[in-house]
Amino acid sequence: MHVWLNGEYQNADDTVVAVTDRGFLLGDGFFETMRAHRGVVAWLPAHMERLAKHADMVGLPANLLPAQADVTAIVAKLCAQADLSSAVVRMSVSRGSGPRGLLPPETPTPTVLITVAPFAPAATSDGLRLITAQKIRRNPWSVAGTIKSLNYLDNIVAKQEADQVGCDDALILSVDGSVAETTIANLFGIKDGVLWTPDAATGILCGLARTFVINLARANRIDVEFEPKSPDDLSDMDFLFTANALQGLRRVATLDGKPIGAPSETHTLFARIAQMVDANLCDGM
Repeated sequence: MHVWLNGEYQNADDTVVAVTDRGFLLGDGFFETMRAHRGVVAWLPAHMERLAKHADMVGLPANLLPAQADVTAIVAKLCAQADLSSAVVRMSVSRGSGPRGLLPPETPTPTVLITVAPFAPAATSDGLRLITAQKIRRNPWSVAGTIKSLNYLDNIVAKQEADQVGCDDALILSVDGSVAETTIANLFGIKDGVLWTPDAATGILCGLARTFVINLARANRIDVEFEPKSPDDLSDMDFLFTANALQGLRRVATLDGKPIGAPSETHTLFARIAQMVDANLCDGM
């Protein structure tokens, strides 16, 4: 497999990152995962905008990142080299090498890595089984929690909690005990035809799929609410689902072993939204 690292196409097995790289030593950086079909990335302008915002939040000049046109060409070539029709694209950005200590160099030279891998759609099932993470909380004041930081330890630990009890993912709460998100997706609920999702102030990473669903609902005159909810409140939902830009929308079947909503696998409003998200992902490629 080939990768693109700092302006060069390289064999993945031969690719080397410096041992002084701050991304490796301190998790000083961020990443973005994207979905591509036949070498074309879905929602690329929105992904590039979020990368620029991440750079700004950590004090890295966004003009040091590859331009959108360059990313388009790089992904197309990598997908062709790997003979991938459907791919997961990841751009990882580290602040690069620097002296010992926490303060970054005044003139950073970032490490930028772009990789592609086969995209595997989520397996159809009776819905996701979630547990409420006990070890991790989202912090609204945390920079690392509200961007795709290279340090993903909170998400890893929460995912381990879920795996240890045979569940698919973990629901993470905010510091005040209100519902925030899962380890890899934003959360939505439907109650009496009204759409609900946690507010950004809970410390979540606001995903592109979340933004799309909210805008789609408003365009179709569907009310959207953001008030805080506890895990117990979710048991009263008619339907609960997750959203991310890779897998689209997925129904939640159980939370902490308790069924959520009706036992049927479909819900009219959810089905409408899911169909439009999938169509837009394809149109955006």
